[in-house]
Amino acid sequence: MSTVLEERSLPRAQPRWGAWIAILAGLAFLYVPTYIDLARGLWRDDAYAHGPIILAVFAFLVWRSRDALGTDHGFPPDGKRWSVPGFLLLLFGLVLYVVGRSQALAVFEVASHIPVIAGVLLMARGPRALRRLGFALAFLFFLIPLPGFILDTVTVPLKSVVSALVEGLLRLGGYPVERSGVVLAVGPHEMLVADACSGLNSLYSLFALGLLYAHLTGPSSRARLASIVLSIVPIAIAANVVRVLALVLITYHVGEKAASGFLHGFAGMTVFVVALAMLIGVDRVFHQVLGTRYEVRGKPNSVSTSHLAPRTSHLSNWGTAACVSMMLIAAIAVPLLKPVRAEGPAIDLEKIVPVTFGDWHIDPEMVPIAPAPDVQAKLDRIYNQVVSRTYVNAQGERVMLTVAHGGDQSDALKAHRQEACYAAQGFAIHDLAHGSLAVGGRTLPVTRMVATRADRVEPVTYWFTMGDRVVLGRFERLRAQLSSGLAGRMPDGMLVRVSSISNEPARAFAAQQAFAAALFSTMSPGEAARFLGADRG
Repeated sequence: MSTVLEERSLPRAQPRWGAWIAILAGLAFLYVPTYIDLARGLWRDDAYAHGPIILAVFAFLVWRSRDALGTDHGFPPDGKRWSVPGFLLLLFGLVLYVVGRSQALAVFEVASHIPVIAGVLLMARGPRALRRLGFALAFLFFLIPLPGFILDTVTVPLKSVVSALVEGLLRLGGYPVERSGVVLAVGPHEMLVADACSGLNSLYSLFALGLLYAHLTGPSSRARLASIVLSIVPIAIAANVVRVLALVLITYHVGEKAASGFLHGFAGMTVFVVALAMLIGVDRVFHQVLGTRYEVRGKPNSVSTSHLAPRTSHLSNWGTAACVSMMLIAAIAVPLLKPVRAEGPAIDLEKIVPVTFGDWHIDPEMVPIAPAPDVQAKLDRIYNQVVSRTYVNAQGERVMLTVAHGGDQSDALKAHRQEACYAAQGFAIHDLAHGSLAVGGRTLPVTRMVATRADRVEPVTYWFTMGDRVVLGRFERLRAQLSSGLAGRMPDGMLVRVSSISNEPARAFAAQQAFAAALFSTMSPGEAARFLGADRG
């Protein structure tokens, strides 16, 4: 009895919320402009529309574990030794933020949340607090926008799988269906399985919600987590097969207008809800089979340490001031490091690209295939000028030229790979490789491929100029962007694509070589440099 009374007489540690309010103000000063820009840009894209939900869930998880912020009970008395690692982690996060925001690299800017918040936690509360909020911080990984090359890598095979499964189900139902890549022809209707119907959005969202569900209904064994994670992919694919199948049947029986607009969005939302219910159902079956029990977690319990005297926060007044000051300095540094657009006359592609040159002239009868609506939407965001023409020479050889110019090459406005663009429109890509093109007195690094859809075979040569250099690959583009941007210059971008309709790729590539050499020989050196980059000898 005396022990109980003695324990009750001990004073409780009082949360020091003033320091956290100051830290929260510093974080808001950093990231509110980021959220505004994301709301105006990336979050409007279906692939990234889950961003605000991830933020809300993160805030909820932190609030549930707020006792880890407001009391020192159970943390080691030598917690100050974590100040230096925490400071370095915070510094790294702020550098990542400054580079990402000043150079418009959304991946870096958003990813900086994790080291910035983790660094503050380590400085203020030590490693145990970091572990207590570890899941909340890990959940922020779903906030980071996936780079375009990852989206392309995952989306294309998912679309192929969904298209093949829908084709099989339609055949079982006796419908007249033909499939070419991700294009389904059902009766008189030809439908392209768009990126939004690939299942990637559902897959990514289901992963986030599945992990959150497992966390909130824990504790979870490794077997349970494995069952949830392994069931996500087939559930997401099955859900999108049902979605595409429903839209195809509506189009076939009712018409294309009925399958677009409200029904298209409603089908996606409904199918996702069903997929989430299926995921929960799989988990319940798992528990019934193994005979295990689980319950929804309440507020996490802190370690019982009532015998310890209360201590103050590791984050002292000077530490709080240092953290907030670093955040303010980072936010102020961003506009100072933002590159500016190079001065000079604006480019006019219609005037620079000649109508006739050598024995080539425009063929008015050849009209390029219009991009799919979702592909066209991406083009509109990436480029501010696009010129597409088909030329024919005296021998009857036809070459299609597309030139696209972007005023700047920020992360949200950078060139997309043509193999991904063609694949999104239902083409199969073959013989993708780097090559060279002799033009303008020098050898240009280019990318070549053969795109096929049904009986259309299109050999393609393309290259991309960023600023004053031709770049190959995403890392070379990133290096060129950072080197120019950190030097204060905003590089523009020029995509040049030359293609032909031919069943003989070798012959088509030779004709494209002759076409490009003739085209750029008619331009002045200054005009040609906008397409070919500077001659570096």
